[in-house]
Amino acid sequence: MKILTKYFLKEFLKFYFTILLALIAILLVAEFFDKVDEFYAKKPPVNLVLEYLLLQCPRFLLFASPAASLLSILLTIGVALKWKETIVIQASGGSIKKFFSSFLLIGVIISLLALLVSETLIPAASKQALLIRNTRILQRQQRITYKEGALWLKGLDGSLVRIKDFFGDENTALKISIFSFNSSFNLLRRTEAEEAKWIGSSKWELKDATVFDFNKKTTTKYASMVSESIEEPKIFKDELRKPEEMSFVELYTYYKRLEKAGFKNIKYLIDLYGKLAYPAVNFVMVLFGLSLVLNSRLRGGIMAAGLGLVVSLFYWLIYSISISLGNTGAIPAWLAPWIGPVVFGIAGCAMYMRIKE
Repeated sequence: MKILTKYFLKEFLKFYFTILLALIAILLVAEFFDKVDEFYAKKPPVNLVLEYLLLQCPRFLLFASPAASLLSILLTIGVALKWKETIVIQASGGSIKKFFSSFLLIGVIISLLALLVSETLIPAASKQALLIRNTRILQRQQRITYKEGALWLKGLDGSLVRIKDFFGDENTALKISIFSFNSSFNLLRRTEAEEAKWIGSSKWELKDATVFDFNKKTTTKYASMVSESIEEPKIFKDELRKPEEMSFVELYTYYKRLEKAGFKNIKYLIDLYGKLAYPAVNFVMVLFGLSLVLNSRLRGGIMAAGLGLVVSLFYWLIYSISISLGNTGAIPAWLAPWIGPVVFGIAGCAMYMRIKE
């Protein structure tokens, strides 16, 4: 039985890596054509474009892995049933259900590896890809620096601006400090504000502001004042790290800082729970595919592949609907990314219990 286990494991891995590479290649082509206008306009070196695309591979690997897991288990068992390779198992007195259940362990391993990739490779690669796109392909000057737990940028009037956090949904900055200098770079004024909200026409409204004037040696407090030192909110949305560029811990810390300041971003919360839910889909797909093919006695690679594509599309439909419902607040944010895995997991378990020898 060990020889058969190694044989079927080899077949599964062969299908898995072939499908995974094919799906990653498709996603890379789609990414290239999505950015082709930028590449054509800026005409970056080919090696730079390739470097940018290669840095997308860890993210695409995570996206493609559940579909590859499902299709691989369907193809492995489907082909085995077609060529009656399972007769050897039955002839030796073994249980087909018990024999192929060992593949559930493979599903657990793939899920854990996917979680590892999402927490290590993806944040680092996504951050580097964004840097290459903004500074080397689009040739934009990096205007925001993250240092000492805050955002630093040059103000429109030559001042130096420090911002603790930025809440994009409401175009609001938190804990702002504006340092104004003279031509000799001597500090003239320092403006501190608890919050700044974009009111349009290149203006920000600073709330609970205090202005320290070092020339006049005065301190003046304002409940509200207008500043034109800070650039438009677009600069933050373009250059700040996105959820996919953060690990679970980093995103959790960022979300908690915003929540403590009185801002709740449902999308960030959904992304946070999604970082745990999405890797688990690999195990769910192996369980579902195993149960489906052994119940239906599906024979043949083409039929298995076709069924796998239908199941994958149906899963993405449920996933998209649940995420949309979560973003609108119709269902709890923590539940949104878990609906798909739970539905398919329950269906997989129910079919698994009905597998006949």
